[in-house]
Amino acid sequence: MKNDTVSFSPMLMYLAALFVSFLLISNVLANRMILVFGLTLDAGTLTFPITYILSDIFSEVYGYKWSRRIAWTSLAINAVFSVLVILVIRMPMPEWHEGMYFANALGNSWRIVVASLIAYCIGDLADDRVFRKLRAMSQKKHGENQKMRGFVFRALTSSLVGHILDSNIFVLIAFLGVVPTADIPGMILITLLAKWLFEIAVIPITYKLTNWVRKKEYSERG
Repeated sequence: MKNDTVSFSPMLMYLAALFVSFLLISNVLANRMILVFGLTLDAGTLTFPITYILSDIFSEVYGYKWSRRIAWTSLAINAVFSVLVILVIRMPMPEWHEGMYFANALGNSWRIVVASLIAYCIGDLADDRVFRKLRAMSQKKHGENQKMRGFVFRALTSSLVGHILDSNIFVLIAFLGVVPTADIPGMILITLLAKWLFEIAVIPITYKLTNWVRKKEYSERG
């Protein structure tokens, strides 16, 4: 099985569905603000790092092309979600129905989705390209320990680059003028740290999951 030439498989379908779901969930949760150590943070940050973990798996096992295809598909679905939310809010409703609750909960989703589309396009693209370059540099490494260190290094390094770009762009577009300006720098910092520290904490699981997916794909394809 060669990277960038992998055909579609049931495993890839399941992982792609998981990726799309968590990106959509993150954009919905981002409408809710929470406090972490006294700093403002959107709740979408709690689930968003999972998309970067899955992105690393796509790049490592299936190759750059599949990683990009899944990313673009996810962004398209999120754009459709945003359009539908705007459309539903503007449609007439029965007099007895309290539509303001839906509007208050998801009315700002269009801005969050736009911010997510732009931030994720730039952040995930940077993540994928850095991961790809680092992977090409470590192709000659042998031994389980060397392979593991190589994967951990490129996964965390590429994700850090992606998170720096993503966090700055997302917070500025989605929340500038919505939350107090004084909270913006702290919000960017805590968002960046929360995403990256989460990835560091689960990197052993990510590595094992990546190996499991690779072995399963190899065994099914012979």
